[in-house]
Amino acid sequence: MSIRSRSARGFTLIELLVVIAIIAVLIALLLPAVQQAREAARRTQCRNNLKQIGIAMHNYHDVVKSFPPGNVTMGPCCGTLSLITWPISLLPYLDGTNLQNRYNFNLPNEDASNAFARTQNVPVYNCPSDVLAGTLIKPASGPGANLDYRASSYRGMGGVGWTTGGYAYRRQWDSSDILHPNAISTKRGVLHWTGADTTQSPSSKYPAVRVSDVLDGTSNTLMVGEYYNVTDPRRTTFWAYAYTSFALSNATPESRTLMADYNLCASQGDSNPCKRAWGSFHAGNVIQFLKCDGAVGTVTPTINMNIYMALSTIAGSEPVSNY
Repeated sequence: MSIRSRSARGFTLIELLVVIAIIAVLIALLLPAVQQAREAARRTQCRNNLKQIGIAMHNYHDVVKSFPPGNVTMGPCCGTLSLITWPISLLPYLDGTNLQNRYNFNLPNEDASNAFARTQNVPVYNCPSDVLAGTLIKPASGPGANLDYRASSYRGMGGVGWTTGGYAYRRQWDSSDILHPNAISTKRGVLHWTGADTTQSPSSKYPAVRVSDVLDGTSNTLMVGEYYNVTDPRRTTFWAYAYTSFALSNATPESRTLMADYNLCASQGDSNPCKRAWGSFHAGNVIQFLKCDGAVGTVTPTINMNIYMALSTIAGSEPVSNY
């Protein structure tokens, strides 16, 4: 009796192509979900950073009896050497005492003796969604424009800009502009320029803010928010650079100043508010903000601008609703 062998049957080319196509479709369906999950995790970490900063702010206030100055410079904008920023002040309250000890408060921020401190990476100041955070970059302007600074993701709220003629929001709260007669004290934010001496004139006109100064309510006042962009990396945030807008931003009632794209913002009008903008790479252009009470909220470019302006000042007495 003969035994007939049966040849083994494999996949045909068509069957193999069908399987590959199915796998490709599944991967295409899965990737967005994976990316969304990763971004959700990054956003949560970013939010947690802001909460840690909020705790540090209030611990600082308990000791010093005020929030830190937003920034301190030694005179008028725009070539004057600078001193400290609010993130430098907070270092001991964020496990950064050793780093702050490397910073010489008696010398300008731009001095070579402060190079070590200003170029260090401080993870709590970096949002994971910010691709530039933690990198060394030379800022776009000021006395430190030829020096390396470490990029970061969070800026302090200086307040609402005003006019001295021309564009309505060209004057800002991150320099000696605030000594101008047109500056309205109720429009300042929690973190603003205070001058070279925080206890004597001229800074005594606008000293560092205390909780008791926040007459609009701590839950209705923005303190620290996100800003980073990749279209002009030299205009991103630098946690240790005290010159004008690199650690501070201001509020301008124009939606173009609420996006992470400096070049696009600047192409739509006066560039000064774009240097003091807010923005993130989170889904929906959501920008996370630490409020004075330590809670973290969100702002988007579609926010009612009257509400946004009200949230950005400490004592404007504006009504805040639907936020």
